[in-house]
Amino acid sequence: MFALLASLSFAGAAEVSWVGGGHGSNPQWSADGSWLAFEVNNNSDKVDLYIVRVSGGAPGAPTKVAIPGSSSSFSGGGGFAAAPVWHPKQAILVFSGANSGGTMRLYYLAASNPAPTEYLNSSQAPGSLAWPTISPDGSTVAFVTSASGAGDVMLFSQQTNKVTPAMPSTKEPENAPTFGPDNKRVVFSRKNYGTEDLFTITTGETAAVPVKGATGNGDQTRPRMSGSNVVYFTGERGDDHWDIGVVPVSGGDRRVVAKDVRLPIRAAPTLTPDGSAVVYGSSEPAKDGSVYVSKLDGSGTVEIKTGQAAVGEPAVISAGGKTLLAFTCLPSSGSDWRQLHVIDVTGKF
Repeated sequence: MFALLASLSFAGAAEVSWVGGGHGSNPQWSADGSWLAFEVNNNSDKVDLYIVRVSGGAPGAPTKVAIPGSSSSFSGGGGFAAAPVWHPKQAILVFSGANSGGTMRLYYLAASNPAPTEYLNSSQAPGSLAWPTISPDGSTVAFVTSASGAGDVMLFSQQTNKVTPAMPSTKEPENAPTFGPDNKRVVFSRKNYGTEDLFTITTGETAAVPVKGATGNGDQTRPRMSGSNVVYFTGERGDDHWDIGVVPVSGGDRRVVAKDVRLPIRAAPTLTPDGSAVVYGSSEPAKDGSVYVSKLDGSGTVEIKTGQAAVGEPAVISAGGKTLLAFTCLPSSGSDWRQLHVIDVTGKF
């Protein structure tokens, strides 16, 4: 059981270093905790993707990913490789990528041999492809395509090798799909009359259903399922205030479990491995040196003091008897670029 607010301090976090500038962002753990994928964004003309081996909580030297046709791993500018998602049972990574002037496509690689291959060809899935996500059993990949002119959620079956629409196309663009624990329900966001709201679609159905309690004022975005609940970012308070909301997928009373969180560039809310709590950084200057872990039922919060600044984009994994926390931050002094750190938080929440 969490105390109302328990504080923990850590020293000696392991830093992941890469050559050249750029902001580290969007760390994502492989299922076995042995690999970490992350983006480096120079806020100008490129986003690079890296993977790094993590052994015993200690990261090694990262490898930059280069998609086919690129030269020097995007370093010529204008390239994009981002939105990584790991297979839930294997060290295989799927991500979005495009070379300068090219169309965004999906690629995959094995961590043991990080040479990417295009995941779906243009006859299977035409248009620009983005927002990949994989079902918990590894059988289905959902993504968003621009082929209709908007943004539609599509499903690719590993068993049939076929791509099918999750639902009929609409004029409103859809984003950030993710699977529920039953492997059949997909929850996603949809632009709707100027705001962004959450919807679900279940395999075999033809119409998306609004998530009651996650529609209305402001933007409700980047949902993630935890059991029968949807956890998401909500901007209904406006003025760049982002909170984390929890609502039953079938609709009901919404609970705000964290206010004024630091919104990640692309990631959905991070959950603890058991799904009972959400992990986040704060956008409040007096609190932005910590990572916070708040129970979804509202029973309490643990604060993890990092000694850094502007902490955000946490990712957590439990594997091999350890619980590891990755996060990005600004150092206390001496750099304008966001760094990536890994801390062992075994037994702390």
